[in-house]
Amino acid sequence: MPLRVAVDTNQFFSATILKRGHPFLLIEAWRNGRFLLVIGDYQRREIGRALAKPETLARYGVTEAERNDVLGAIEEGAESVKPVETLPLPVRDPKDEPILASALGGDADYLVTGDADLLVLDGDPRLGKLRIVTARAFLDLLRQQSAEEWERDDL
Repeated sequence: MPLRVAVDTNQFFSATILKRGHPFLLIEAWRNGRFLLVIGDYQRREIGRALAKPETLARYGVTEAERNDVLGAIEEGAESVKPVETLPLPVRDPKDEPILASALGGDADYLVTGDADLLVLDGDPRLGKLRIVTARAFLDLLRQQSAEEWERDDL
């Protein structure tokens, strides 16, 4: 059963504008079926808005085709989830609440983010099984998982 993973908007944004680095590798891992992306409607709209800003398009050279590719991949390859109505703990930045609510509503194993206001919550028992990690930490976990699967298959 694949890992259920929520990916913060900042990771999609970074992956799209930079096309390299940990966020890019994270999104590529998702596109290659390494985990199941869970996402709420609020975040779908947020990603679309972030990638449609004229200053983003001009400054980072994001094309309409690239924007549509990202949104189309989410539409086709992500599981739409209903966010929890009440969070089990306070969040420092209210703008992060919908992302955490979708991760919890989607029964995610991981929430991958670069946001310190979310990362500080990792390990809180009120989150249950949900771990909140950076893209680098999650990619390390995927590499370790692949190595273990390879070793099992090799036996």
